[in-house]
Amino acid sequence: MPQYEWVCDQCTYNVIATMSMTEYDPKEKRSCPNCDIEVRRKIESVGISFGKGFFRDGYESANKVKTSTEDGE
Repeated sequence: MPQYEWVCDQCTYNVIATMSMTEYDPKEKRSCPNCDIEVRRKIESVGISFGKGFFRDGYESANKVKTSTEDGE
């Protein structure tokens, strides 16, 4: 289930909520319990790395893959 995070810019109050995508309403306004101002949604980028053994069809054997050390580079 996705985690959503909100942070207050004034007092650095931070809340993380775990909810399904159908439960999350992006139009819902949330306020800081300490400052009573609107908190902003914190969005972080996520990197995905595909290394040796990941194939588009999911069936090709990783033994057929040449790495840079096998090529003599």
